[in-house]
Amino acid sequence: MRGGRATVPPVQDFERQRLRSRLEASLLDSGADAAHVRYGAQKAAVIGAMSGTVVELGPGTGANMRYYSPGTRVIGIEPNPAMHERLRASADQHHVDLEIRTLRGESIDVDDNSASGVVGTLVLCGVDDPGQVVGEIRRVLRPGGTYFFLEHVLAPERTMTRRAQRVLRRPNRWLFNGCEPTRDTAMVLRAAGFSELGIDEVDEGARAVHVRHRIVGTAIE
Repeated sequence: MRGGRATVPPVQDFERQRLRSRLEASLLDSGADAAHVRYGAQKAAVIGAMSGTVVELGPGTGANMRYYSPGTRVIGIEPNPAMHERLRASADQHHVDLEIRTLRGESIDVDDNSASGVVGTLVLCGVDDPGQVVGEIRRVLRPGGTYFFLEHVLAPERTMTRRAQRVLRRPNRWLFNGCEPTRDTAMVLRAAGFSELGIDEVDEGARAVHVRHRIVGTAIE
């Protein structure tokens, strides 16, 4: 507050944010089928085996709902309300018992050791503090619980992709809610202290431009 009065952002700012959120939702939907072709079998094997309560971080418009077994209880931590309508529709289509909580991954309102599984795909590249989010994942997972991840990561040094990541950093952040595909997320996961960790490195090829390098795998609490 300044001079005893609250500073209210201009109406135009709210409208721009709403339009950006809608654009992001549309882009996520448009890429869901390609991601299913590339990672669908792996997701189905891990996510489909999860039971009990599962926490999904950043479920977006619901691309992963198709992989859960019908009736699975999923707590979706999705801070962007623009995603919620499509997310609920996807959960209903695939008979997932979904509860949406409008929270950020750095502070999850979920009890300690209460989740049998955690799912996070293309999440750690867009949060403010990846280490804190991974700490929350460990906190909510019960012993023996599984965390499935798929993340954009930093390209190797002295490559065209690394240079493209630098050039496209700002527009990518704007389009994809703060996504930074220049993080060494594998290092964050290795330092987290999971009892087991399996990481596969994936190169999507030149057609993926600055987001061609990814990691996918599972961690066991």
